Amino acid sequence: MVFCVKNRTVSALSLVVIVAVLVALHPAWREPPAINLAVPFAGTPAEQWPDGADGIVVPDGSREFALVRKALVASRTDHEMIARHNPEQFLALLDPQVRAEVAGNLPGWSTRIKAGVRLLGVKASGRMTMSERDGHPLVVTDYVFAYAFAPPDPSKLRHQREMVVASRNQVSYAVTPDGVWPSEARGFQYSVACGAARDGFLAPQFTEPARPGTGLADDDRRYFSAEGPLPTPNTCG
Repeated sequence: MVFCVKNRTVSALSLVVIVAVLVALHPAWREPPAINLAVPFAGTPAEQWPDGADGIVVPDGSREFALVRKALVASRTDHEMIARHNPEQFLALLDPQVRAEVAGNLPGWSTRIKAGVRLLGVKASGRMTMSERDGHPLVVTDYVFAYAFAPPDPSKLRHQREMVVASRNQVSYAVTPDGVWPSEARGFQYSVACGAARDGFLAPQFTEPARPGTGLADDDRRYFSAEGPLPTPNTCG
């Protein structure tokens, strides 16, 4: 899927959204292993990560970090947003001047899973730092969120990792007296269903017919890492 870029200036801050969908390649597996539904992240790079909101850790007790953490939880791990597609908790944290703009482009600022797929768990790993821009504190976040999904027929999976989608999101949040103001978002998603992604929703690759040249990377650890630049391969074009 090609990069989708939206540029718009909102008040004094710049809102730039870049969303990419990534699916890497893998060689054919010789025989399918047993799939562990009870421990959905077993054997994946996210297995030892904290669950959901516990993986979003603030560097200190400042108001700025606390507000941004709430925004990340509400937009990426909370059931109301990701499963029920209800953005109210997230939007309530935003500066009123930017709420309508963000509400009109939720796929760029949040994660919503496709209706009909069953989520088994969420894990998170990453970091946030603080600087300053235009007179406001600026919190820069870089997190990978792993979402595990239940397959309708586990016997059809070739690896436990096919149950897990990784979504890395680099987002800056200015913090004003009235709330947070998200800007400059970049990201990619790994092992996703391309059709769902084009519609703005998250779903695992196994929910759609296999496409030539798609699958899992032989070593996918870099797609679960918040270190280094964003990966660039893209086969959801």
